[in-house]
Formats: sequence, C-alpha cells, structure tokens
Amino acid sequence: MKKNIIITAANLRCGDFIINHWLKSLLENVNLKNIDVLVIDYGLTNLHKRLLIEKGIIVFKGSNGNHIVNKRFIDSGQFLKNNKYEQVLFIDGCDIIFQEDISSLFKKNKDSFRIITLGDNIVYYKWLLFGTFRSNIKKIIWKVIKNKPMINAGVIFAPSKKFIILCNKMNELIANKNFFGPDQVIVNYFLYQEKTKFLDKKYNFMINVFYEGFKIIDKIFYKKNGEKIAIVHNSGQTKLFRPIKNFGYKNKSSKLKPIIYFLKTLQYRFLSAYNQLIN
Repeated sequence: MKKNIIITAANLRCGDFIINHWLKSLLENVNLKNIDVLVIDYGLTNLHKRLLIEKGIIVFKGSNGNHIVNKRFIDSGQFLKNNKYEQVLFIDGCDIIFQEDISSLFKKNKDSFRIITLGDNIVYYKWLLFGTFRSNIKKIIWKVIKNKPMINAGVIFAPSKKFIILCNKMNELIANKNFFGPDQVIVNYFLYQEKTKFLDKKYNFMINVFYEGFKIIDKIFYKKNGEKIAIVHNSGQTKLFRPIKNFGYKNKSSKLKPIIYFLKTLQYRFLSAYNQLIN
C-alpha cells in the first residue's frame, strides 16, 4: 500500500509557529499511520530543522527566488515526482491548526480533488490576472473561473498524480511568479476542469471569510452551532490582517481582533454583493 503525505511550506518567519502550533496540533489530533509529513524549507534555522527531523518530519530544501506561495507548488511537484505517494494533503503552515483527526479524508473520493469554497465568486480574482499571466492565457483562465465559487488553495486533498499536474500548471502558466495571489487563480482554473468534491467548511474554516462566525471555548475553536472546527485557518496575507491575535494551538491568549475581523468580513460581503450586481 502506497503512503499518503501531508505537505506544507515554511520560511524563517513561520518556523516557530510550525513547530509549536501547526505540528503540535497535527501530532496530537491526526492519525498519521501510513502518512508522511513534509515541510518544504524556505529559510528555516538549523534548530527548526533539527526539531522537525527529531519528530520524524521530512525536511525538503525549497528553491530560491519567486514568491513562496507560488514556488511551494512547484517544489511540491518536484518532490512528488521523485517520491511515490497515493494521496496528498497540501496545506498552509503559518496560519493553520488541527483540532480533529482528518485522516479519513485520504480514504474518501480518492479520484477527486477535495477542497473548500468561499461560497461566492469573488470578483477581485480578475484583478489578479493583471501582470502575472500572458495576455493570451488571461482570457482562457477567466472564461473558466468566472461566476464560480472561489476555491481556497490553503487546504487541498488530491490524488498525487493529479496534484503533480496542478503543480506543473503553476510553473507553466504563471508568467510572473514574484507576486502573491496567482497560485489561487491557477488552483481555481485547474480544479474547475477536474473532478472535485466540496468538503464541509470545518475542514478549512477561514475565520475572516465565513460570515456565520465562531466561538472559542476553553482554547478550542467551534462553529456557532457548537461543532468543533477540524482545521482552523486564521487566513490573511500578512500577520496584520489575520483576525486572531496570538493565534495558536490551545493558546489561552488567542483573541479576536474586532476591527480587522469586521473589515475583512465586510470586504468579502461587499465583493460578493458587487459580483452579484454585475452578473
């Protein structure tokens, strides 16, 4: 039986969080039988790498140049070409914690991509096409993703062979890989042409996007209905714009930043309404 693999990426800024929160929550909550864990290294310290290796984590040296959100796909594809796995969980590292076992998702819908959508088409994706894709490609991409719910690239379950093709598309189609964002466009473009299964929001609960809200009880994140969130995603391009301050695994000092939370949810509501108006 081929193994499955969980892949994330980390630079120096993320190193402490990866070890103290991402990895700790993974080891305490997820059954890793027949699952390897890979961290692609984009500038971790020797201490970070030693601590990861001591926990049985594979550390793979990432490539130089380009923005980390783009090159993590390309480097993942290169690793998977040389190492045979059946299923992949490709997941963010700097802003995610695990609170429940998600290993069963490797065994379901194994021929499909399994992902979360934001529930609405967010029109600003069209803006991401400017400057990062060749003109002849932009129209093709927009024709596919227009008016479809936006898929988030932060949590992707996939068959390894199909995920390698996605990684190849990242390298092939993104003309300028130095900017934040084009990876999300290609994920949407490619997956909407593939067999795809939409998962419950609990498997990628983006705090600053999902309007129904959440609550923290005894250092655990729950949906408003009391259901425990399996994967908590404190999403945001930078630490400043992430809605939870001191975010971490069972961190008693984790607190909502009300102004940021309000502004981010307002942003998504506005863009959703604007999209409905123009379509």
